[in-house]
Amino acid sequence: MDGRAWIARHGFWPLALLWLPAGVVAQAAARFGSLAVAFADAGEAMAALWALAVTVPCGLPLALGCRRLRRLGYRRGARAAGAGLGALTIMATVFAGLLGPAAIAVCAVLLSLPVWIVWLWLARRG
Repeated sequence: MDGRAWIARHGFWPLALLWLPAGVVAQAAARFGSLAVAFADAGEAMAALWALAVTVPCGLPLALGCRRLRRLGYRRGARAAGAGLGALTIMATVFAGLLGPAAIAVCAVLLSLPVWIVWLWLARRG
C-alpha cells in the first residue's frame, strides 16, 4: 500500500460531488424535521430530487480548491477552509436557491474563491 488515505484512493469524486446536496438535505431536515422528507406522492419526490440535482456540480470548486491546498501540504488549513466555507456555502445555497440554479452556481464559486486565492498565493510563494 502506498500510504494514501482511503478517501484519496476511493472516494474523492463522490464526496466532492455530493457534499453540497447532502448538506442542503441535512440543513432542511434540521430546520423542518420530518416535514422535510414527507412527500405527497412519487412525482413530488422526483421534483425535489431534480431540484437538488442542480447543487451536485456546484460543490466542486470548493472541493477542488481544498484538494489543491492539501496537496501543497496544508492539510489542517484545507480541512478548516473546507469545513468553514462549506457550512457557509450550504447556508448561502439555500437562499440562492430562491433565485434559481444560476444563483446557486455563482454563490458556490464566489464562496470558493478565498481557497483558490490562498492556494495561488502559497503556490507562487514556494
